[in-house]
Amino acid sequence: MFFSKYKQIVIAVLAFFTGLAGSPALAQPDVSGARDMFSNQQLASSKQIPVMIMFSAEDCAYCDILENEILRPMLISGDYGDKVLIRKFMVDDEGKIRDFDGKMIDTYDFVYRYNVFVTPTLVFVDPEGQELAERIIGVNTLELFGGRVDDAILDSLNSIRNVNLGKLELHSRPNPTNPAATASLSRERAAD
Repeated sequence: MFFSKYKQIVIAVLAFFTGLAGSPALAQPDVSGARDMFSNQQLASSKQIPVMIMFSAEDCAYCDILENEILRPMLISGDYGDKVLIRKFMVDDEGKIRDFDGKMIDTYDFVYRYNVFVTPTLVFVDPEGQELAERIIGVNTLELFGGRVDDAILDSLNSIRNVNLGKLELHSRPNPTNPAATASLSRERAAD
């Protein structure tokens, strides 16, 4: 009798935790794949933000650490949605991808374009695929790594906004009473 009651309790507890573990509330977001760079280009262009591409490999333990300890928490926080588009590109996937210009290219050509020989490598690009900030190769001290990523995102945002502001200034006159209207993004404003 006692064993039967004990067994029922154990089964109920396991069923509860199994159901809870599979619930969407506890699911962590995955870093989206980067097989369609044209769609990423359109989204980044509409938001005027850079694309951060993590070049990863299937059996790369450091890639898993970077994704789980840095990139997923960035996605979960919600603080980066208007600052950077985070994507993962698997270097060992074969086949073709859709490039920034909409044309199909080989995976190898995409990796070769960015001279990626080590994974993980973080590359920060504008919506046309041009590098904006110093790339980050490998993973070192995690406590400092997040700051390096944030600095690269900020540099990329400044580059994009300066380019976009430059284009806008061709069609409108600068406002001398409000010089901040054409100033680049500061670190304080980037944190907003």
